[in-house]
Amino acid sequence: MTEALLRGLDFTGVDINPLAVLVCEAKAAIDDGANVEGAAQTILLAIRADDAFSVDVAFPGLSKWFDEPAAVRLSRIRRAIMSVEDQPSRKVMWTAFAETIRVCSNSRTSTYKLHLRSPHDRVDADRITSVFEANLCQTLQRIGAYRTLIADRARRSPDIQLICDDVRRASVGRPGSVHQILVTSPPYGDNGTTIPYGQFSYLAIRWIPACDLHARAKPLTASTHSLDTASLGGSLKEARSKADKVKGISPSLDAFIEAADADGRGSRIRKVANFMADFLEALRHLRETSPGSAHWVLTTGNRTAAGLLVPFDAICNEMACYLGGKSVASLHRRVPGKRMPSRNNMGAMITSETTTVVEFA
Repeated sequence: MTEALLRGLDFTGVDINPLAVLVCEAKAAIDDGANVEGAAQTILLAIRADDAFSVDVAFPGLSKWFDEPAAVRLSRIRRAIMSVEDQPSRKVMWTAFAETIRVCSNSRTSTYKLHLRSPHDRVDADRITSVFEANLCQTLQRIGAYRTLIADRARRSPDIQLICDDVRRASVGRPGSVHQILVTSPPYGDNGTTIPYGQFSYLAIRWIPACDLHARAKPLTASTHSLDTASLGGSLKEARSKADKVKGISPSLDAFIEAADADGRGSRIRKVANFMADFLEALRHLRETSPGSAHWVLTTGNRTAAGLLVPFDAICNEMACYLGGKSVASLHRRVPGKRMPSRNNMGAMITSETTTVVEFA
C-alpha cells in the first residue's frame, strides 16, 4: 500500500484481520493529511490529567494477560485516545497503542502465539505510559518522513479501498481499470502451524473500541483462535473433498502429497492440502473478479510439514499458470531477518523467499 501511494497509484487491499485493516486505514489517514500532531497533544494532556483507577475493558483472559496496575494505565491511555474527536487521527493513535499492548502484555514477544512471560520478564506497570509515549513519538517521526516523500507527488489523492473480508469472496475488482498489479505475500500455510496472526492481534483488538474497528472484528475475536480458524486453511471441515479438488492442478503439490502418503505421513499433512485448496480458491476468485490484463507478484516461502519441505514457490507458480497466467520471472533471496518467531517448534525457520511474477494477457 505504501509503495502504491508513494507513486500516486490507486490501491485496493483486502485482509481478514481487522488489526491489519486498521493499520492500513491509519496509513490512509496519514496520506490524506489527518491532524495527527494535534491528536497526539490531546492524548498526552488527557493522560496526565487522568488519575482514575478504573479498568475499561472486559474479555476472557484479561487478568491473565494484564495485571491490574497495567490494565489501569492502559485504560487511561485508551480513554485519552477516545477523547480525540477526529476518527482518522484516532485510528493512527490506535496503532501506537497496539504496539504498546504487544510490548507490555504478559505474553512473550519472542513468539506470535500467546504464551505467558515469566514474572521477572514482564514490563512494570509504571513504565507503560512512557512506552506508549515513545511509540507515539516514533510514529510522529515516521509520519513526518513519509509526508516529506509525498510532498512532490504528482497525483495528490490516490483512491484507497480497504476491505476486511475473506479473500475468497471479497470484491476487489475495479470497474474500468486498464491493468491490475497484484502484489502479495500470501500466508505460507494455515495460521495455526505457521504464524498465528490471529493470536498475535487478539489482545490489541480487544482493547480497541468496536467503533474504530471493522464490523467483522467482533465475531473474528470471539476467542484467541477464532481469527486463525477463519483464515485460509484454518478449518479442516470438508478437508478431504477440498484436497481432492486440487489434484492434477499442481504437479509439485501432487508429488508432495504422494511422497507423504508413501512415507506414512499422509494424515500429518492434511492441513497442507487443505490450505492449498483454500489458496487456489482465493487465486481463482481474484482472477475471476479482475479478468483483464494483469501482473501478479507473489512472494512465498517454503515451510516444512511432517518433516517434509513444502514446495510452495513451485505450487504457487503452477496454480497461477493453471488459471491462465504465464510465468515471466522468479527471484530468490535470503531473508535478511527472521520472519518467524524465534521460539518455533512447528518446523525449520523459513530463511529464504521466492518472488514469482506471472503475466495475464
